[in-house]
Amino acid sequence: MKKLIIFIAILFWSIPIVYASDISLELCEYSDEYIAWLNLSEEKRANTLMPNMCKQDSEEKLISSHNYDMSYFTLQNDYILDIKDQSISDDCWAFATLASIESNLLMNNINTDYLSVAHLELMTQDSLYTPSFTTFNRSFNSGGKLEYTAAYVLNHWGPITEDKLPFKNIIDLINQNKTITEKDVTDLKASVDVDNIFYLNNKQGSCSANSIETIKKYLVNYGALAASIYFDLNNADYLNNAYYYYNGSNISNHAVAIIGWDDSVEVTSFTNNSSQKGAWIVKNSYGTNVGDNGYFYVSYDDINICTNIVGFYDTDLNVSSNVYYYDDLGTNVFLTSNSDENYLANVFTKNSDKAQKIDKITFASSTSGVKYTVYYASNSSLTSYEEIASGTTPHAGYISVTPKNDIYVSDEFSIIVKYETSSSTEDIIPVAMKSSQSSSPYYNFKTTKMASYLSIDGTTWIDTAEKLNIQNSIRVYTTEDEDEITPPISDTSSVDDSASVELVNPNEETTTSSIGDTLSETPTSQSSETTQEQETSEDFVVYDEEVGIPNPKTGIISGISIIITLIIIGTIIYFKKKNKIFKI
Repeated sequence: MKKLIIFIAILFWSIPIVYASDISLELCEYSDEYIAWLNLSEEKRANTLMPNMCKQDSEEKLISSHNYDMSYFTLQNDYILDIKDQSISDDCWAFATLASIESNLLMNNINTDYLSVAHLELMTQDSLYTPSFTTFNRSFNSGGKLEYTAAYVLNHWGPITEDKLPFKNIIDLINQNKTITEKDVTDLKASVDVDNIFYLNNKQGSCSANSIETIKKYLVNYGALAASIYFDLNNADYLNNAYYYYNGSNISNHAVAIIGWDDSVEVTSFTNNSSQKGAWIVKNSYGTNVGDNGYFYVSYDDINICTNIVGFYDTDLNVSSNVYYYDDLGTNVFLTSNSDENYLANVFTKNSDKAQKIDKITFASSTSGVKYTVYYASNSSLTSYEEIASGTTPHAGYISVTPKNDIYVSDEFSIIVKYETSSSTEDIIPVAMKSSQSSSPYYNFKTTKMASYLSIDGTTWIDTAEKLNIQNSIRVYTTEDEDEITPPISDTSSVDDSASVELVNPNEETTTSSIGDTLSETPTSQSSETTQEQETSEDFVVYDEEVGIPNPKTGIISGISIIITLIIIGTIIYFKKKNKIFKI
């Protein structure tokens, strides 16, 4: 019996214990623009584009395969479609983001002609009809965020070509000259695939030297970028002048496409004079009568032009048959972690009996320079997983990777992404979270329990929907293989990382949860109206005991179960020798 007790003690000491401090997380710091948006009245917030919630000052440095060191460059002649007119619509954001996709397609020698702004607008609103899928909490023709298009293309809702759903439909709907049903919109399937999405976000202020360099590299290598500015439509000078520079404090209210640059533009060309020479060449969406035939120059010193930039690249027409995800509306916040390694995992259930081969895996990135490793497990228990891809994130946004071997998914399968950062780098985990504010575009989002998990060691996991009200931004794209009747299901049992989590079908149970829109401190500039909202939401410091303990099916509790079992077995063996067996 003494030997058994000693064995149990050794076993207990060997059980990995995850303390609360090891898994400490908190929401990112709010951006100044978001705080300014919160300070607006509820009515004004509903009619003002919500800026990025998280403060980001990203000094990305893209690797350039083409020369960008020239004083003048434009995509206009070869890689940009002609100017369009958004007319009475508020769809500048859709014109700008689709212009980025169109430009990259042209650089890849694919000319789809115009992509459908109408489809993007109608797939991301919920006022003309009640959609059968989770979409953004925004009314028809109420403006939009550049990030809406990211979710739209990642989910394979679109894009589609203009001829399938012309923009004229939007004008007719605004003028109430026609109606439309959900089926008329959702039956149209994506015809373009986007692999990677580039984000560049800086605080308000003139473009930094690093940002200017990065934008130039992107333009030369990948095509146009969507960007946001403040644009006063009531000011005739802004509409008719080919040179634009805003140095006030208003947050962005208009979107354009950056298509080139001219370093020789003098500071005297702009109203109030800028402090540095040079300007971006941008494509507007108000027809050829605005600016210089629809184009104009925006100063490098413009206060908003570098605050929110999005680019779409590695585009083609190879759209996968299926896409698996839980973050319906894409990443909208970041968590900070005190661990240098963080694992995010999504568990999926195969949606058909047909053989499905993984085409690519797409995951979110908070910044450049983060080492990542992608794993696949042919089970839902987050065990026995194998490495299928690795690298370093080239930028913030979304990154797609192709498995190094052919992988046919099993009935239940898992994708794990490990993020590694140095101790000197603030660890930021990109996630999707529901907002508790009724005016937020993310108010409709719902989280799914037993689907997304987080770990600091790849062994002990917590359910992120249950504990943190968040969903991981990991997508899996598969194509059904008609020729493969009995596919070689990728078996990862040879690699066992001994994760002790037991899961069930993650697609069955869904629960609505609140962001908590949280931070540990309430901005001092907030109005009393906003402060009450954030007192419940800004407490998102999840290093308390409830969140810090391992998943109930993992860690200490599993260890205790083993100990109890061994005690019982040892007791039975001991009393059996004494002929004292108890029967129940």
